[in-house]
Amino acid sequence: MDKEPLTRSEYRRRQAQKQKDEPQTNRASEKLTREESLRLTKAQLEAERTAQLKHRLNLTIIGLVVAIVIVYLFLFFVG
Repeated sequence: MDKEPLTRSEYRRRQAQKQKDEPQTNRASEKLTREESLRLTKAQLEAERTAQLKHRLNLTIIGLVVAIVIVYLFLFFVG
């Protein structure tokens, strides 16, 4: 799954979809303070960034392994 940076409209659309998917029970009692909301948003953003970095690291490792195999084959058949 390729994670690209989201535009503002895509981010807002996803947030609206998430709110629609959540059950509407006790919505008034679940109101968050500004600090709690900000902390939750930062935690979600950090989780998304961590997932993106994991994906990029995996691709880098795969690329390096492929490069090592190519060099090994080159040295084996040419040298």
